[in-house]
Amino acid sequence: MQLEDLHNQVHVWVGGTMSEIPLAAFDPVFWAHHTMIDRLWALWQLAHPGVGVGSVPLNHPLGPFPTLTVAHTLSTTALGYDYAAATSSATPA
Repeated sequence: MQLEDLHNQVHVWVGGTMSEIPLAAFDPVFWAHHTMIDRLWALWQLAHPGVGVGSVPLNHPLGPFPTLTVAHTLSTTALGYDYAAATSSATPA
């Protein structure tokens, strides 16, 4: 299952304003959900260095930010933040 499919299913599962696109951002769960999706994307990038993003329109402007394109948003570090790396192989000290 692709990440976008999982993302969409969570919106439907939560229901209420989360399942209505024009209102979803008014639901507090929206922000936690999108932060996790963003984190999963960052972790995937760490695990798959150099892999492209497929047929994404990289030069597409993003809504009310005409100077910001899809390409500008692909790296969390380029946006000024990062997530701690997680691993299941870590052993306690």
